Formats: sequence, C-alpha cells, structure tokens
Amino acid sequence: MKEYLTISEIGSLFGMSTQTLHYYDRIGLFQPAVRDSGTNYRQYYFDQLYQLASIRYLRKMGCSVKDIQQFLNSRTPERTIDALRRRSQELHDQWDRLIQVDEAIMRKINFIEKKRVNLDTSSIELRWFPQRWYIPIGSEDRLYMKDSFYFYPTVVLYEGDTKYFGAYLDAAADGIPADPNSPVLSAIPAGQYLVGFHQGPYEKIQESFSRIRARYPELQEGEPAVAFNIIDQFVERDNKNYITEIQMPVLESNGS
Repeated sequence: MKEYLTISEIGSLFGMSTQTLHYYDRIGLFQPAVRDSGTNYRQYYFDQLYQLASIRYLRKMGCSVKDIQQFLNSRTPERTIDALRRRSQELHDQWDRLIQVDEAIMRKINFIEKKRVNLDTSSIELRWFPQRWYIPIGSEDRLYMKDSFYFYPTVVLYEGDTKYFGAYLDAAADGIPADPNSPVLSAIPAGQYLVGFHQGPYEKIQESFSRIRARYPELQEGEPAVAFNIIDQFVERDNKNYITEIQMPVLESNGS
C-alpha cells in the first residue's frame, strides 16, 4: 500500500473534486502531510483517509463545515452520540418544515385546479354554500408576516369600508376543524351568495362588486362579502390577469 497519496488520488478515492480538497486545505479542515514550498504540490499520508472519511460521513449527515471543524477536535463516543442526536433532531425539524411546504404547494395546486374547472369570469349566479372556515389574519399591515398567508389560499372579507384577511381552509383538503368554537378559526356562514368574478388588479375590485350587484338589483345583501384569490401574485406576474371570486351573501329580496 502506498505511504503517500496525491490530491488527485485522494479525490478519485472519495469521488471529490480537487477544488473541494483545496478548500478544505485552505480552511484547515483537511490538510496534506507534505507540501512542496515551491510548487505547492500536496501529498497525504495514507492514514489520513480515515480523517477524510469522517468528514465525508458528517457532510452526508448534513453537518456544516463549521460544525465538522469543531466536532473533529473533540471526538469521543459520548460526544459523537450527542452530536448525532442533535443532528437527528435537526433533520426531523427540517422534515416537518418540508412537509409543511409540500402541503402548502399541494393545497395551492388543488385550490387553483378546482376553481379553474369550467371557470367563466363573466358569469354571475346565485349559489348556496355550506359553512366554511378560515384562519383569521387581520388587516393588510399584518398580512405579510403570517405564515398562514403563504400556506393557504387567501380570502378577503369586506364589511362596509373595512376589509380583513384570512387563510382559507378547504374542508375536503384540510379537514373540518375538530373544535368549531376554537378561537383560532372563524366561520364563513352557510347560505345563499351572489357569485361573480373580478379580473385585474385588486385596487379595482369595487368596480366588479358594483357590476355583480347590478345584475340582481332586487336582492338585499348581507355582510361580510367574501373574495377568494384564485390567480394571484404567487402564480401570475401580470396583475391584469389576477382572478378573484367574489361571493356576496344574500339576505332576502327587497320586494318580499
């Protein structure tokens, strides 16, 4: 067995680039045993392979280079077990976050696909809805700090001149709340709604409210009116193509 190995031989054994080994050398993580001062030619003792194997092992466990540097200088079985337990917990936490992100992606896909089936933005109709649920977010100045804004379809509720935001829970996709009285959730009441669409910037949505009302002037509206973002800033760059479904609760006919 050779006593010394070149950087190319080391790289070949581990499937690593020489650039990575140069970087490890530069930061002091894994340095050659012999270095020619004139040519900077590197040679490694054969038994240095075990150190590099440890580094590769920890990298495959997802440890950072900084953590590896600290760990290699303090290895004992007890410390190794503790370090691996911590890393395992970090991976579980990352897994939970990735599952959340994946659920948000699938929730977005399902919501858009469901709403786009036979979508006619010119249609205006009366439709009955069961009770639905949303996570309250509040006014727009709180919107962008809430994770639920990014993880669920956005619903906007209009009462008079006030609007507030929520994150819509699709009962089919997200399940029905176990505790309907939970303060974390709010309900969109069951009932008859006048349904139409707004296409374009959100700032002009009141024009669509007026257009939808004009189709059935005899109807008396309740509050809050509800708007669901179907095509929004997360999926479309041009706000002229935003599509919002508007649902205005109907109380009774003015003539009744």
